[in-house]
Amino acid sequence: MISVARFSEKTAVQAHEGTILGANVLPEGTKAPFRHFYGYLENWHAMAGHAHPTDEIYHILQGSGTVIVGGLSRDVSAGDIVVIPANVWHTQVCRDGGPYLWAAYWWEVIPEGRNVPEDVLQVKRFNKETAFPAHGGTILADAVLPEGLTAPFGHAYGYMDEGGTMEGHRHPTVEIYVIEEGTGVISIDGEETVLEKGDVVTIPPNAWHELTAKNGSLTWFAFWWDTDAEEFI
Repeated sequence: MISVARFSEKTAVQAHEGTILGANVLPEGTKAPFRHFYGYLENWHAMAGHAHPTDEIYHILQGSGTVIVGGLSRDVSAGDIVVIPANVWHTQVCRDGGPYLWAAYWWEVIPEGRNVPEDVLQVKRFNKETAFPAHGGTILADAVLPEGLTAPFGHAYGYMDEGGTMEGHRHPTVEIYVIEEGTGVISIDGEETVLEKGDVVTIPPNAWHELTAKNGSLTWFAFWWDTDAEEFI
């Protein structure tokens, strides 16, 4: 059975001193070398500020907000990826009507190759104009994390125009797809399901999988990691 999850305000729980609603991002039973949690804010509400010894990214999924990281602030909106360096105080404020929804992913710092400036608030998003062909030219791809931020997983954006189908393939790693925009149909070992904006799907190791864009273009990102990677608890 294909494992798909999405955020639901009805089943979310209070977090960060009761200032946000949240829930796990990955489908139940998916073990990963990072932690994950949704955050949800109503209009003009703010998350309690905090810092932690792990690197983190916020993936903005819905609405608009202001992110404050250290002494820097920036307005962000759906599609933005925000870098939160380890041990830097940060918060967010919902604005322009709300609600405001993001997914947070955080992990232990990997120092090898890491170069994360703390005097710059790094925000990245998919750009079709600078993306490159991948999977036999069937999709356009780009890195999700900015250069210099090391992580215990591989990562890539994917993009297809309506009717496009990503080249079917398999690999020994666990993988998730997070649908950012559009509607698609995924086939995993012959089983199919429809994916819509906000859906998160788990692809088991060595499972053959294929993705097709329906009803417009499709943008998603993928994280993948070794099956023997240590779960981050």
